[in-house]
Amino acid sequence: MYKIPLELLQSPVSKKPLTLADEFTLKDEEGNVFKKNIEAGHWNFIPSRSPIYSEEQWNTFKKLIENFVISYEKHPEVNVSYDVRQDAFDFGDFCKYHGKVLDIGCGPHKIPSYIKYKRNNDAEYYGIDILSGEHPKELNFVQAMGEHLPFRDNSFDVTISGTSLLHYVDVKAGIKEALRVTKPSGYSCIWLGVKSKEAPKPKQSPDWYKKLETPEGAENPFHYKRYTEEDFEKIFKELNLIVAEKKAYPVDEWRKNVFFRIKK
Repeated sequence: MYKIPLELLQSPVSKKPLTLADEFTLKDEEGNVFKKNIEAGHWNFIPSRSPIYSEEQWNTFKKLIENFVISYEKHPEVNVSYDVRQDAFDFGDFCKYHGKVLDIGCGPHKIPSYIKYKRNNDAEYYGIDILSGEHPKELNFVQAMGEHLPFRDNSFDVTISGTSLLHYVDVKAGIKEALRVTKPSGYSCIWLGVKSKEAPKPKQSPDWYKKLETPEGAENPFHYKRYTEEDFEKIFKELNLIVAEKKAYPVDEWRKNVFFRIKK
């Protein structure tokens, strides 16, 4: 169903080449095994346990994912990639899609709106997400983690993250992975949603939201940590990355969307 050549892939754990054991199984030389989801037609590259997470972080990560699933099922329209939204259109324009494009955290939908309505038909689109979601998708999909991408170095002209970095446990590792698979001539686009700590809480929340638990170590039911614009700029500097372009779009007095185009 999804046409992803084997030579584009590598083990997300060992970073070693993969071989086809059978039509439903890939393995690396260290014995890590990855299976195809037969019903949906995509490979599942989520490791049994992230090698960079502590046991506590792994359990927190799994609980955050459970909360994401509930949110997508109960209130899908709040997801930035779901439907017609001006902020999604702005991000699609900012990304300037061309060549091979990888959306890291493309969501459970068939295709995120910032690609659907802003696509360059000459580009080739790939996507990864923790959630398998709806199928068939309108891009080449594998199930994977942003901190452990199953692609070889310098594979993509453009990599993008439409607010998904805010859900990582290790944001710095995720940014490094995005740039690892980006060509030296390419760039990575990041959508950061910034919310002031002084922002008022909603006067009323739905019952399903009230029942969500904030897992240990996380700041809220969906985010391990909320980041500021300054936090990300500091991370880029620590990683010796170039901010080639930045645009900020105010939402209200407490919130704004910030788009970064970063290069190695």
